[in-house]
Amino acid sequence: MCKTGRAMMMRRYVWGVFLLAGLFLGGNALAATKAALVIGNSAYRSVTALVNPANDANDMAAALGRIGYAVTLVKDGDLQAMNDGLRAFLRDADHADSVVVFYSGHGVQVKGRNYLIPISAKITDELDLDTQALSLDKLLELVDSAAPKVKIVILDSCRDNPLTRQLTRGAGTRGLARIDLDASSAKGTLIAFSTAPGSVAQDGSGRNSPFTTALLAHLETPGLDIRQMFGQVRADVDQSTQGSQTPWVNEAIIGSFAMAGKVETPQAVKTINVEPQVNSQPVTQPQPQPQPQFQPQPQPNFQQQATIEPDQPPPSQRNTQAEFILPDSGSRRLNWNEITGLSSQQLRIARNEIYARRGRYMKDVQLRAYFSQFGWYRPWTWNIELSAVEKANVALIQRAEAGQ
Repeated sequence: MCKTGRAMMMRRYVWGVFLLAGLFLGGNALAATKAALVIGNSAYRSVTALVNPANDANDMAAALGRIGYAVTLVKDGDLQAMNDGLRAFLRDADHADSVVVFYSGHGVQVKGRNYLIPISAKITDELDLDTQALSLDKLLELVDSAAPKVKIVILDSCRDNPLTRQLTRGAGTRGLARIDLDASSAKGTLIAFSTAPGSVAQDGSGRNSPFTTALLAHLETPGLDIRQMFGQVRADVDQSTQGSQTPWVNEAIIGSFAMAGKVETPQAVKTINVEPQVNSQPVTQPQPQPQPQFQPQPQPNFQQQATIEPDQPPPSQRNTQAEFILPDSGSRRLNWNEITGLSSQQLRIARNEIYARRGRYMKDVQLRAYFSQFGWYRPWTWNIELSAVEKANVALIQRAEAGQ
């Protein structure tokens, strides 16, 4: 047989091996090890619009991507977009190590069944729910069918019931119904509500809801067990809402599980596009909320310059000392003249870099994004002991901040 004939036979053999492997493995070989579906609905057309869910979704998608989840993102989704996002997510979720579903927006319960409300929904009675809303029971059933090892469902959606009153995030609402885990699928499952069943979740006055703000503060903590993480989230929300909102968790995770760890390659976010609607305006458009001075980008890239940092070359083009506002603030006492020329942004960074140098986690999302771009930042603890010099420098910088 000539060489050309042997080569053709070899190619056919190789392709045959790949084909058989595909038949035996099915879609599992292409599934992600960690997958997430993130939905945030703000721009409702027929009920009261919400301010923060789109922000919540953007920031959660970015955070989950940074800790290695393959994220499918749906913002201001109609029912078709939400279903398309669910389909894309389920392909990644097939036999994955862990999956996350995060929803922020309007949600209702009717006769003990929960529904997530698309921005397109026009619900006049109970009959409209099955055709215009996404059944949470159906979503959980589909996620369970994908057979991931760990299933995490997070709902920041305890809103009003459209069958009795207009959807709002205000007092007197009923919230979502309690979900009791089925014995056949409970193993490896955690379901978290932003507030107790039947209670009300707040929208918040900042960029994110109180619940999502607390979740973002702890989600990326390496090695933090998920039960401890939600315990800290519960404490933060209880404090920020003066005890009016208490997150609730039902879980059956076996052993210890931490969502965040060392991630070599952050995952990109797949966004499900929503077709624009003509002459579709929300019934009530909330007034825009003031944004914090340190506004994060929806999907920050830690390999690039942080937006709050003074103009400097990329990290690869400067030495470590140049990555500090005050490089020796941990070793000698500063004087007033050294800090009076700094802006309020620089002062805040300078004060927190004293803690960052010691390896403290940053609860603030913007500060965490800023310091994470530097190779010297290696967070490992919440509790650190400052030296006398460091304490004096923190106090000095705080006086300067108070005077601006």
